[in-house]
Amino acid sequence: TPLWLDGPLAAAPDVAAWLAFHTGARIGAAPSQAAFALVADAAALPDLAVFAQGTDVYPDRSTTLIVQVEALSGAAARLRLAGPGISGHATLSITGLPADIVDRLAANHALFPRGIDLVLAGPEGVAALPRTTRVTLSEA
Repeated sequence: TPLWLDGPLAAAPDVAAWLAFHTGARIGAAPSQAAFALVADAAALPDLAVFAQGTDVYPDRSTTLIVQVEALSGAAARLRLAGPGISGHATLSITGLPADIVDRLAANHALFPRGIDLVLAGPEGVAALPRTTRVTLSEA
């Protein structure tokens, strides 16, 4: 499985060695070739377009991003989530993502069935934002 590491993770040689030993994953230099990407610096999240987007025929050939965030609560802006698997809507407040994340995720959603899936890991747990999720700013 091709794996891409962001700058802080790639700069720590023990990370790549541990991942390669325990998972057998190939660590790659190109995010567009990665099945999974690990991002430790969420504020410096690369443009989602640099990752594999899949195709209309093979949407599963896209990159899944696993992003470490400061917290899954406490942010000034609350995100409103809607889509498959969500009854009505849900809200989420994520600390540490770039200010333009709502616009990035809207552009990603518009690519469906192509696009990336996002897994956010914080001290409180994990939240997944698949490409099918519509993300907007919550009014309340």
